Amino acid sequence: MSVSVMAPGRGRGEMLSTALLRWSEPSVGGPVVETPYLLTTAVLDSPVPAGSSTSGVHTHDDALLVWPHVGSTTLHTRNTVRRLVPGQGVWMPPGTPHSSHPDPGSVSCYTYVTRAAIPPHWTSPRSLRMGRALQEMLLHLDANAMPDDRRLRAQRLIIEMLEEDPAVAAMEVPVPEDPRIRAMAEDIMRDPESDLSLEEWAARHALSVRTVTRAFGRDVGMPFTRWRSLVRMSAATTLLAQGRPVNLVAHRCGYSTTSAFSAAFRRVTGTSPTAYLREQSALAPAGH
Repeated sequence: MSVSVMAPGRGRGEMLSTALLRWSEPSVGGPVVETPYLLTTAVLDSPVPAGSSTSGVHTHDDALLVWPHVGSTTLHTRNTVRRLVPGQGVWMPPGTPHSSHPDPGSVSCYTYVTRAAIPPHWTSPRSLRMGRALQEMLLHLDANAMPDDRRLRAQRLIIEMLEEDPAVAAMEVPVPEDPRIRAMAEDIMRDPESDLSLEEWAARHALSVRTVTRAFGRDVGMPFTRWRSLVRMSAATTLLAQGRPVNLVAHRCGYSTTSAFSAAFRRVTGTSPTAYLREQSALAPAGH
């Protein structure tokens, strides 16, 4: 067997603080692919214990593919936060610092690929399409015993099926480098429904509006208002993937009307909430 279902740990709903993550000192963690196999998958069905190598910033000797099977997964890299939903995966080359955990009620999967099996030129992070067949093949391999030759044939086929697809990419929410601004940004990401103004958020964190504005221009490359819209749309994709009705998602993301939300969603994603729901239904596992 090459699967490991990781045990429950931190309280559900508790978000890692990226302001406290130590990006300059990542540990090395996670399963190692054993010879002669090409890949292995760890399945995590709840947040991990605080202080573990999976919850804090860490790297892997093998490449890593992060993908949720049910619900959503939050993936932190040094300058971005992504909320992945079924059908979306992120490939990270060996040695990429990151921190990842499933969101409440979710099942997240971490597929490690040995260096020898990495596709040519896959030397930087990329978005992959995780269709139903690919998800089920990975889970089947890791839940069932089989002769080595058959397992290796299946693993080679899976690697050939890995498909880069920017169309299913999770929204990348950039985060400021300054720990003070980053702490404020995390509060906003935890509360996308809030209608507090930039001035009110800055005052809450004892910051000047000028300091916040400069940090967003320097580290994020966009104005605060545009960044907050991106945060709200990232939250919206997670809620839509959970099957929540569009009018509820609009409210939970800070919009007073469904039409205003739908227009904002289309501006950011290029599609309507209804079309997004249809796409996610096709990629989500059967029965969810």
